[in-house]
Amino acid sequence: MVRQERDIGAVDLLSVLKGGVLTLTLNRPEARNALTDGMLDALEGELSRAESSAEVRCIVLRGSGKAFCAGGDVKSMEAVLQGDVWIEDRIRWQRGVQRATAGKLFRMPKPTLAVINGPAAGAGLSLALSCDLRLMAQSAFLLTAFTTVGLSGDFGVTYFLSQVLGSAKARQMMFLSDRVSAAEALELGLVNWCCEPDDLIDKANAIAARLAAGPSTAFGYMKENLNRAMNTEVDDCMDLEATHHIHCMATSDHREGVAAFIEKRAPEFGKCRSLK
Repeated sequence: MVRQERDIGAVDLLSVLKGGVLTLTLNRPEARNALTDGMLDALEGELSRAESSAEVRCIVLRGSGKAFCAGGDVKSMEAVLQGDVWIEDRIRWQRGVQRATAGKLFRMPKPTLAVINGPAAGAGLSLALSCDLRLMAQSAFLLTAFTTVGLSGDFGVTYFLSQVLGSAKARQMMFLSDRVSAAEALELGLVNWCCEPDDLIDKANAIAARLAAGPSTAFGYMKENLNRAMNTEVDDCMDLEATHHIHCMATSDHREGVAAFIEKRAPEFGKCRSLK
């Protein structure tokens, strides 16, 4: 597929589609890619389009410059506090944008990969954790950071940390806000891979290409199964798995996988639309 760069009307977010991989780059390097309302609105729009686009088979989220994302823009927070904004209006907006960004990355039936090139703090950490997989440069670090500005945490950080680490370790990270190195993050299971900074892009491209070449319908069902398994009874989880498994058997991807197995070759997924 030809590389496609979309003008999304927001210089703070770059969007490139190539080979089924949509790469979304947070692009405020001078502010360590701190999130603004405009950036979040643009991210919401791109994720919504990606979810319904047959061309997009994998989403990569990364940051430009030397950081992944420093979280919310503290200066803009001050402006909100000083402006004529009703708290309830802001709560409604915050709930909506969280569901449409971190929530969308977590729920959408396509694999998502966070490429952590530098610090991921606050809501930036939340966005990274909302992705299915995480690749981290050995020079990067993770930080909850909310205590430093007297906030309790947003964009799903408490949910994601508790799921990955368990309650005790999640509380430690939230309360004390110590830096977590790449080596510690890998040991804790917060990231899937670590590599040298110079190797980060090549490794990310290789992982994303594998995901984009995979069986998209099966990936979507796998993701829903795994998400449901976090908060459901085992019988309910197995019932859902059975439903999704049989649905997968009716797809062209499954038929291609069987044919490739019999013919002793690598499967080529995604050439036909799945049957409904």
